[in-house]
Amino acid sequence: MPSFKVIEQAILKREHLFTSTQTNAFRLFNSAGDNCEGLIIDYYNGFVLLQLYDSSLYQDYSKICNDCKQILSSSHIPVNGILLKDRTKVNDPQQIAKLRTSILVDGEMPPENFAIKQNNIIAYVDLIQGQNTGVFLDMRKVRETMVKYYHNGGRLCNLFCYTGLFSVHALKNGLQYAVNVDISQTVLNRAKQNYVLNDIQYDSRDFIKLDCRQYLKKQIKQKVHFDFVIFDPPTFSRNKKQNFSVKTHYRDYLALIEHITKDGYALTTINAVSMSVRDYRSLHPQHWKLEFLEHEPEDFPYKSQPYLKAGLWKIP
Repeated sequence: MPSFKVIEQAILKREHLFTSTQTNAFRLFNSAGDNCEGLIIDYYNGFVLLQLYDSSLYQDYSKICNDCKQILSSSHIPVNGILLKDRTKVNDPQQIAKLRTSILVDGEMPPENFAIKQNNIIAYVDLIQGQNTGVFLDMRKVRETMVKYYHNGGRLCNLFCYTGLFSVHALKNGLQYAVNVDISQTVLNRAKQNYVLNDIQYDSRDFIKLDCRQYLKKQIKQKVHFDFVIFDPPTFSRNKKQNFSVKTHYRDYLALIEHITKDGYALTTINAVSMSVRDYRSLHPQHWKLEFLEHEPEDFPYKSQPYLKAGLWKIP
């Protein structure tokens, strides 16, 4: 169990983040990077989400909750509620939904249609159901670095789009058009809600429910061109027709992306501590030029090496 001092040091290191007018969601405690393996604490616009990856921490969650509340209060940071989510390993797939449902441990539940702000865009988040909230807090620095590339406008293809935030951010910062592609209708519906939340008009052609590989092949056949492609895939995913894994399919996707992004940019990411920066770079064609490489932001300290590799590549 982390001591009060360990939690306090972690939160105080991040205290300056709360002065931001553009973002109100951050990581407060990042597992081994803050000296307690298995404990994640995130702050979402007045609500705290504790995530426990180690079952031995359960006997101490009440103290962790109280410590967190006291430290944030002394820094005059509002806490309306604290929720707890079980992230320990699940062997029975039938139990995942139940075990990943957060429980309230202090204060009140987030309101319906609860939203946060990241990089000056607004996004709905779900702190209760499922493994992911709808916003990846570790993408803050990546989005910030992308802004200057959007100023000249253009068209964006957002593959594995999840809740569409790369598209929302790009459209609010200069791009004229974005298409969102994902195999899940559920996440596409959430992406549409984020468009509405940010006063962005759309029609059905902006959201495509399709396997991303099939979509790319279709665009190549139709000679469609994009100025930007976002390729932020899961490390592994499975649908009824096809699987995706970084190890097996990453290079194949990059070859397809090149066909539709000549003289454009591709933002590619890998979320795996097991893959080094050298390995990440080696996946890309030698003639692609790396514009920048970002890792997780300062509120995600790490012990060994960063897990996030997010590079913007110029495709000649």
